[in-house]
Amino acid sequence: MKRKVLLCLMLCVLSIMLFACGKTTEQRVEENMAERTRVYYFAECDDFYVTLSAGEREGEYLMNGKCEDRVKFALLSVRLAETSADDILSIDVKIDGEVEEKEMELNGLNGCYMLDLEREISGREVISVAFGDTNLTLQNLSKDFAVDSEKAIEIACGELGDRILEGRSGNNLNAECYLRVLDKKANNFDDFFWCFTVVNTQNENYSVVISTVDGSILAKSI
Repeated sequence: MKRKVLLCLMLCVLSIMLFACGKTTEQRVEENMAERTRVYYFAECDDFYVTLSAGEREGEYLMNGKCEDRVKFALLSVRLAETSADDILSIDVKIDGEVEEKEMELNGLNGCYMLDLEREISGREVISVAFGDTNLTLQNLSKDFAVDSEKAIEIACGELGDRILEGRSGNNLNAECYLRVLDKKANNFDDFFWCFTVVNTQNENYSVVISTVDGSILAKSI
């Protein structure tokens, strides 16, 4: 009887080990997403334009090759047509009828005013931003993406292949992954694209730019 019990325990342990080792690249990447955009809003006028990227991110960005906790984010970005000397921009944000005055901080790297609303955005919300005498209603562009975030990750894993897994140790990928929507205005693009990036603990990074229309690879850095 004892031998049978021991054998059953060994088989259970072996099954768990095989299951863990049998994770696909996509599963490993999903576990190590340091930032993942799922929803993307956009609006523009002559004086400024606005983007809102929402999804999940690492609670505290630590470049340690793993992601242990995630929080919801809704990153609002405003870029003025004319450069301002102010480091703070005051705007009114209206979400489903509820208005809040917000202060955004200037990001010296990209020239945009940034603010994380720190909330979940499903994509069904009606969102507008008011600055000065202008009020813009944002459009959820991601709902019309033929390639959603899940498909983008699948395509990226297929394209980068073993590059993603090169530095792994056991079940630890030793890398962190990011999926963002490229800002067409800031990058002078005609459309919006997914950008998937992997940064490993050796500070090596690999990335692919993916069409939101047909999933084609538009650029790759390995």
